[in-house]
Amino acid sequence: MEREKMGLKETDGSTIRGAATDTFESAENMTRKAGDAIGSAAESLRQAMPGGGKMGDAAETISRGVQQTADYLQREGMGGIVEDLETLIRRYPLQTLLLGVGCGYLVSRLRTD
Repeated sequence: MEREKMGLKETDGSTIRGAATDTFESAENMTRKAGDAIGSAAESLRQAMPGGGKMGDAAETISRGVQQTADYLQREGMGGIVEDLETLIRRYPLQTLLLGVGCGYLVSRLRTD
């Protein structure tokens, strides 16, 4: 009886680990696909906007920023994003807490009950 419980617990643990691994891999794939889509959007923006003047410069700056975001997503993936977020939270704990409280307040104000 005790061995059956142990076997069941081991099976549950491996099932949970497998599900977590699958979820992480899925998140990695989705992050990389999002990077590809954002990169395509940056290229489309670059081609569609005018080439000169202030509008052209602004469009180029925006396009460059969007492309950098796409490169970051493709290079780092979900694991890199989580690590970078963790670093920011550890570096700026009070600001992170205040940001969370502010976001929570705004979300609560958006709800209509």
